[in-house]
Amino acid sequence: MTAFGIDFGTTNSVLAVSSGSSMETVRLDEPPGEFAELGFDRVLPTVLADRSGTLEFGWKAKRNPNRLAAVKRMFQTDDDVTVGGHNLKVEEAAAIFFRQIKERAANGGLSLDRAVVTIPANSRGAARFRTKISAGLSGIEVIALVNEPTAAAMAYAKTIRDGDRVLVFDWGGGTLDVTILQNIDGAFVEEASKGIQRLGGIDIDDAFAAAIRSKLPAGSQLDPFDLELAKVKLSLQESTTMSLMGGGTVEVARGDLEDAIRPLIHRTREPVEKCLADLGNARIDHLVMVGGSSKIPMAQRYIRELLRLEPMAEVDPMTAIAEGAALAAGILSGEQEDHDFFVGTEHALGIVVHNQGPDKPEFGVLIPRNTKLPATASDSYAPVHDDAEQVLVQIIEGDPDAAFTHEDNVILKAWEVKLDPRPRSEAGFAVTYEYDVDGILHVKAQYEKSGEVILDEELSFGAAGSKSDLVNMRKRIDSLNTDGASGGGTSGSTQANSNLSPESQTALMRARDKIIPFVDQATQAQLEGLAGALEGASPDGEAEARQALESAIREHSYLL
Repeated sequence: MTAFGIDFGTTNSVLAVSSGSSMETVRLDEPPGEFAELGFDRVLPTVLADRSGTLEFGWKAKRNPNRLAAVKRMFQTDDDVTVGGHNLKVEEAAAIFFRQIKERAANGGLSLDRAVVTIPANSRGAARFRTKISAGLSGIEVIALVNEPTAAAMAYAKTIRDGDRVLVFDWGGGTLDVTILQNIDGAFVEEASKGIQRLGGIDIDDAFAAAIRSKLPAGSQLDPFDLELAKVKLSLQESTTMSLMGGGTVEVARGDLEDAIRPLIHRTREPVEKCLADLGNARIDHLVMVGGSSKIPMAQRYIRELLRLEPMAEVDPMTAIAEGAALAAGILSGEQEDHDFFVGTEHALGIVVHNQGPDKPEFGVLIPRNTKLPATASDSYAPVHDDAEQVLVQIIEGDPDAAFTHEDNVILKAWEVKLDPRPRSEAGFAVTYEYDVDGILHVKAQYEKSGEVILDEELSFGAAGSKSDLVNMRKRIDSLNTDGASGGGTSGSTQANSNLSPESQTALMRARDKIIPFVDQATQAQLEGLAGALEGASPDGEAEARQALESAIREHSYLL
């Protein structure tokens, strides 16, 4: 059995696969000769572009002026993007890229149906939801969303002893995340985490480009592709020659790069010191530096001197996150038994209930930080006055110990919950959070006395306003012409057969409650046939029938 981990990066993505005791990263593209020689042979640039109506990806797309890069950065801020003549939702653009990973893995004989997908440590609910939806729309079921620093630490799990603390300095193309984790009984528990959302390789490229342009003759233009290549070369040598668009060259030195990015390097100090302060400057046993930007010698020196630690070197910083994710996938799938792992909440999740009168908002915690997922928690609330007709329920994520207005506290969503006018003593209601391992929150509210449900919704963001929207997005993705092989596959609430195993009952519920009502008739018929076969299966045939239904469900995991 194989388990997959996907490092979905801002500038580059990596696929790793673990099987038993072996681990490897998968070659998904052929980089140009110089990039291949510089250690980029296992990365797929997270870029898509349009060429005469056909979408192309990776290294080919990086050379295309009609390219879309850094789609991951857009999860927090954008709803729509344009790629050539294609107007796409951000989730669609990311899904198209995920499908490329799936299809290229298939070309290598790998069936990529399920995977652990990584996200920045300080990602909020919107980015988590949109990542899961995008992967699901591509036909990849997300086993769990795992924070990138946690995945990075997992890649070094064999050399980090129980009780040791590790500081992960994750500096990639779009973000900087600094996280301190402790190995407790084989599982890495996050103790402190701080990040800077827009500080990465993209910003380094911009600063480097501005410095070089100041030295060029009027009218000279830099080629972004060659600029990035020069930056990488200067991590290994003192100088290089960079080609200019329209002809000509310019000599650049490592000192030029360091002078340009020194302010950015110095900005990395703040999240490191904040994490250390949060732990009372507790001893750090290991330093892990991952992400392409962390390979810059000046960054290495700066963090090494700050912490007085040498970075661990057993795993390639470019692939460590994907490898750790694949190991986590193996553990969660029951394939790896010599390690432990659990998915925990990065931020506390809570609730703010506002009544019609003036009140002072407070962060009421339902699920504390570092709670093992999946998790369920409830609390009770009541209107301030008799005969209240509504209350405002706000879902909050962040730090309950900070001021309510602190930037770490984010209102994820708010609902105006309609109430039946009644005495306050009868208007009390319970709010229940169900938080999955993939970081998706389901919220339910119901009157405590009657049990009547007044709110039952999944926390959703972006283009996915409804499940029918998701189905239409999937059809749209299927219709787009890409430069890869064709992907795809197959995939009213009914009480499951109580004689079946809990796993089989769950599969039936997922099919009938969450997928069948929203797909076309042909798919409905297919899934109902598989569900019926499972219900009628003999004890000896139940496992095989369940696997057939689960395999079909997986293709529609974006609806789960």
